[in-house]
Amino acid sequence: MRKTQSIAVIGASASPHKVGHMIFKNLLTQGFAGDVYAVNAKGEEILGKKSFSTIGEIPHPVDMAVIVTPAPTVPPVLEQCIAKDVHTVLIISAGFSETHTEEGRALEEQLRCKLKDKSSQMRVIGPNCLGVLIPSLGLNASFAKDLPKPGPIALISQSGALAVALIDQSLSLGIGYSQILSIGNKTLTDECDALEDLALDPETKVIGLYLESIKDGRRFLDVARRIASKKPIVLLKSGVSDAGRKAASSHTGALAGSSASIDAACAQTGIHRAGNAEEFLMLLQTLSAQPSLRTKRIAVLTNAGGPGILATDAAEAAGLELPQLQAAIGNRLKGQLPSSASVGNPIDVLGDALCDRYSAALEATGDDAGIDGVVALLTPQIMTPVQEIATAIVDFRKRQPLMPIVACFMGGPSVSEGLNILMKGGIPHFSTPEAAVRAMATLLPQKNDAEAQPKRGARTRLESAKSVLLGHSGLLDEETTSKLFALYQLPQPAAKVASSADEAVRIATTIGFPVIAKISSPQILHKTDIGGVKGNLQNADDVHKAFAEIIANVTASKFSVFSSILNLGAEGNSLPAEASAKAGQCSILIQKHLPPGNEFIIGGLQDPSFGPMVMVGLGGIFAELFRDAVFRIAPIDDTEAYRMLTELKSWKLLLGVRGKARSDIDALARAIVAVGQMLHECPQMTELDCNPVLVSEKGIAIADAKVVIG
Repeated sequence: MRKTQSIAVIGASASPHKVGHMIFKNLLTQGFAGDVYAVNAKGEEILGKKSFSTIGEIPHPVDMAVIVTPAPTVPPVLEQCIAKDVHTVLIISAGFSETHTEEGRALEEQLRCKLKDKSSQMRVIGPNCLGVLIPSLGLNASFAKDLPKPGPIALISQSGALAVALIDQSLSLGIGYSQILSIGNKTLTDECDALEDLALDPETKVIGLYLESIKDGRRFLDVARRIASKKPIVLLKSGVSDAGRKAASSHTGALAGSSASIDAACAQTGIHRAGNAEEFLMLLQTLSAQPSLRTKRIAVLTNAGGPGILATDAAEAAGLELPQLQAAIGNRLKGQLPSSASVGNPIDVLGDALCDRYSAALEATGDDAGIDGVVALLTPQIMTPVQEIATAIVDFRKRQPLMPIVACFMGGPSVSEGLNILMKGGIPHFSTPEAAVRAMATLLPQKNDAEAQPKRGARTRLESAKSVLLGHSGLLDEETTSKLFALYQLPQPAAKVASSADEAVRIATTIGFPVIAKISSPQILHKTDIGGVKGNLQNADDVHKAFAEIIANVTASKFSVFSSILNLGAEGNSLPAEASAKAGQCSILIQKHLPPGNEFIIGGLQDPSFGPMVMVGLGGIFAELFRDAVFRIAPIDDTEAYRMLTELKSWKLLLGVRGKARSDIDALARAIVAVGQMLHECPQMTELDCNPVLVSEKGIAIADAKVVIG
């Protein structure tokens, strides 16, 4: 688009209130040096310019066409643009699939068909979009009021209205743009196409993405992974899929929530995810204006203990380090601060600090070779010279151009003038210490691992898995689950299904006591909820008793289907063949009792956009209570699985606490990889829970598993 030298506005209007008039005027008055043509069916003069009835009547080549005509007219107009060999077409017009009507969807499908099997390399953006703005060219092919100032940030937005709001808000932040691209319904050009174009744009250094949906999750992963290590990408995502909430039949579905797939995509590609529009803009400013953070070592400077503690916690969560100042520099700073001040890290200059203490602390961090970034915090006390301190921070940045620095001046009117000074001086400001620290962490260079590849022998395993799953749907029975897990080397304790108490005793004797008894039925997902599990059975009498109690509990449960189909005998210790057949696999599983270990969960599901996702978290009865879980898009490798574990709050359990031995973390990581590979190779597997996965220093064992086949 940077080579655009001529633009035609199809639907240009003489009425100043029409969008076609506004776009035509923007192109004529905001600095675009190329030719601008008006196309109007009436052939009326517009803003002193002759208009043409069709684009075909224009006697010169046209690089870009902007279509602003009613939706039903757009397909034939697009055909005219193809005939004219236009390179880029912006369809501003609305009235397509966003209307959620058959007519709108049909019109949008016509647009796709117009370019299907065409040799034209035309790029079509929209429909239902704001348009395109390139400030350095004075090109405002949109109905945004003004062009922002030129700069290194490119913005791709699925919402035209939000793009306008972000442009307006950017003025006060001093943010400049290389391009602003509104992609609307993404009919023929989506976020991946736009990212690939911007990767080649020399003026673009940072890319901002506002998306409501992701058209092709797998392609998005590939494109973003390639680009994010060279040009930082910041994502603001709304409209996240609620598929996870709908899939609440498993722990994995419940834990997935509304944005687990987006978090996973960001973690695996190096994209920085913003929580809201304000953070989105501030991260863009930070990444475009601040130098890279060379190491994880930063200093936090504060005049209040509370914000310093919040920043410290955030630094640990973000993987940053707060080292002590070098001895000589620390001693020098002690002599410049009151005795009650702290020269540790955070550096606390105390609540009554004037500008001199802040300046001394800043100089100390700048002189310390072990500090590579500064987070400056301030709370406004009655004696705090906010504007002077802000000026000192800006001056420090000028003297230390390779030292990234971000600020958090907490407060309202008391700090507003200081914020203006920071913004004008190119110092990003955040409303909380945590946000400031997270922004600092984005300045670390991204290192993206290559996408995990299928392991050797995967084709043979895949064929075997297809054979095992052939003909199955719904909740997979235990025997089939065991066969499938064996293919992926997922360890399960010895177990077998029994249809009578006597058979259960024989199985338990063969396996060896103690054992566990569990109801086995495709209709029951959560066995413990209805008394369907009896554990630590030490002998035959225990097994007999447990069998009868489980059948009684299931029969009396709220699952009325079992009350009607379990036609139990007088002794209540066997399942007649007819009743068992009606109940599907409603039998009792006898399983080897395992010694206690840390309980984790490994799970997965199929995301509508990204495909298979694998999860690990704290398991057992705590899975949904503490919601300590991490997701990734499968398949993954051992390194990524290990990274997932370190992100858990329960990570320290695996390292060993209160004298307990370190768990077999490698075995747990291998199991995560295997589950991810299984989900990737078996797309008919819609949900999976391995819970609990018992983890000890000697290995792991999957004590229970639920697999749902679509």
